Amino acid sequence: MVATIYLFLFGLILGSFLNVCIYRLPQDQDIFFKRSSCQNCHFQIRWFHNIPLISYLFLFGKCSNCKKQISLQYPFVELLSGLIFVYSYFEFGLTLKFCFFIIFASALLVIFFTDLNKYLILDIITIPVTILGLVVTFFEQNPFQNNLLESVAGGLAGFGSFYLIRWSFLKIKKIEAMGFGDVKLMLMLGIWLGIKSILFIMLFSSITALMVAIPLTIIKKDKRYPIPYGCFITISSFLYMWLGDSFYKILT
Repeated sequence: MVATIYLFLFGLILGSFLNVCIYRLPQDQDIFFKRSSCQNCHFQIRWFHNIPLISYLFLFGKCSNCKKQISLQYPFVELLSGLIFVYSYFEFGLTLKFCFFIIFASALLVIFFTDLNKYLILDIITIPVTILGLVVTFFEQNPFQNNLLESVAGGLAGFGSFYLIRWSFLKIKKIEAMGFGDVKLMLMLGIWLGIKSILFIMLFSSITALMVAIPLTIIKKDKRYPIPYGCFITISSFLYMWLGDSFYKILT
């Protein structure tokens, strides 16, 4: 119980850092040494106003200086990060797989919010995490129990299928149906989750994207209103981690 509490708190701290990455990486800003400040008034945040989750609740979600509302994204990411630590601990114990799962899941959190906020899936996240996935799998420490052949096949299938979709839309309809960041994200996911994940992610990301895109196009009266498709890919990836086995059992 004590270990769980400590890990949850440590996860909150990591979540605070992930928020920094989400905000600063798309703007090519330093993520380690630059002091945190209010996005509205640029007032430097005092250390006791920067305590994960607690400070947000204590300040009622407002900047201590200008009193403008702070996005709910900040406590939400911190809370999710804390829960990821707890889940990983119960699933893997204090092992290398525990660490690798946290790295992978944290990368997905950053990708989700950079795509949601800026329509960006950054190479600085996907490329290193893809390489790490290959290394982890080679040394048989992949949290998802894939061997190297399954990971390479998954990476090729993910990259190839989404590259083909992107190329087809560009060639036939002359529109960019998805960014190349989505293609590289699928490469990363295939490497980590294996080839079985690709069908699941493609299916569920399409369904969830349509559920959001159709109402948005009606409201905005714009058939080409952009949606951050990487968000739906990451949601489907988390769903696969928890429901993937059940999904394939139903199919068979």
